[in-house]
Amino acid sequence: MKKKQKKIKDINQASFYFEDYLETNKQKKSLKKKNDLQDRIYLIFFFFLSLILIFTIKITHLSLSKSSTFNQKTNSLKFTLIRRDIIDRNGVLISRNANSGHVAVIPKLVKNKKNFLIKLRLNFPELKINEIEKKLSEGKYFYLKKRIDQFEREKFWALGEKGIKFENFQTRMHAHGNLFNHDVVGQVDYDNFGISGIEKYFDKELKNKKLINKPLRLTLDTNIQYIISKELNQAIKTFSATGGGALLMNVNNGEILSLVSLPNFNINKRLSVKDKQYTNKITKGVYELGSIFKTFTIALALENDLVTSQTIIKDIPRSLKCSIHTISDMKEHPKNLSVEEILVRSSNVGSVILAKKIGE
Repeated sequence: MKKKQKKIKDINQASFYFEDYLETNKQKKSLKKKNDLQDRIYLIFFFFLSLILIFTIKITHLSLSKSSTFNQKTNSLKFTLIRRDIIDRNGVLISRNANSGHVAVIPKLVKNKKNFLIKLRLNFPELKINEIEKKLSEGKYFYLKKRIDQFEREKFWALGEKGIKFENFQTRMHAHGNLFNHDVVGQVDYDNFGISGIEKYFDKELKNKKLINKPLRLTLDTNIQYIISKELNQAIKTFSATGGGALLMNVNNGEILSLVSLPNFNINKRLSVKDKQYTNKITKGVYELGSIFKTFTIALALENDLVTSQTIIKDIPRSLKCSIHTISDMKEHPKNLSVEEILVRSSNVGSVILAKKIGE
């Protein structure tokens, strides 16, 4: 009996030590986990504290420095001219490149095509919806509209369509609309190549990268161009004319100060103009010079000191023979006319008499 009790006592004693060991081990493991968690928290805290310190130092540095980091000129979207400006003789801007854009459609990204077409019809009634519907069904990338302005861009953006894409490009803007048109300044195509007028003639010079920041200065004068255009418009109304043209030149050096042709159109709109009335009367208008020759005839007679403006040509006949042609006046003029009156009255016979005085 004593031996059994001793064994039981030994067993209980062993069990007691084992349980104590397990409990102590659990406490150590729990303590270790707590320490690991605290280490991680300290590490994360230190990481975010470092970030805050870095940002604080950076902000303080930017605030105190005199750097032009926030200068509008340096932080604006990079815009590199690909074509030089055109200015008049006084430095007034005539043409300049500006940012513009096209709006296109990626059909596979348009989920509800019917809804998309309805929104286009409501917001852009000028678009050809039937053609757009056909292109959507073909599934190929296509343009909805080219050369859109900022207002149109915002309207297209407001449609909320994922399939709409905007393409940025440089467009040529003419500061005075229809004041300089036709072949005077001319136009460029969508790729910024000159296709008419000064834009075409000086195309290489206008795209010269070495001179890109130096405007091309013309002999034209914007103020004179405006005045002559206004007077010519009034003359067309007065005489109920279909059109008119005016050219002002410095005869001493050949500089063109103004060239106006009416009717005109706004070249910023890039309309397809097929009506012949918009043909430039000065550069492309082909017609018989007629009485214009009298100006050169009288100028030549004055230059050779054969007559003065007040010289009287007496006994001017109603008609005379010149080679195989009979020259006469459409209206009856006085028999005696001064050289100035011959020009003012546009006398054919008087001009022939002066031409004979000049000779071959």
